[in-house]
Amino acid sequence: MHGDKDAVVPAKDVATLVEKLKTQKGIIIDQKIIRDGNHFFDGKLDQLMETVGAYLDKRQGMVGTGGGRKPSAA
Repeated sequence: MHGDKDAVVPAKDVATLVEKLKTQKGIIIDQKIIRDGNHFFDGKLDQLMETVGAYLDKRQGMVGTGGGRKPSAA
């Protein structure tokens, strides 16, 4: 989860990290970017909560499926 207007952790740095992690065996990154979101997601908390809720619902659906490594949020 990252805001594209984050001045503390620039989006390009996060993109670089995500690409490096994707190259490691078995790591799946489910990265979501909040448009116009800053580091604290000011004015974007509803969108942040919806996105996190959807991710958690997805992960809970994977419990007990025996599907190996699970995606992780970035």
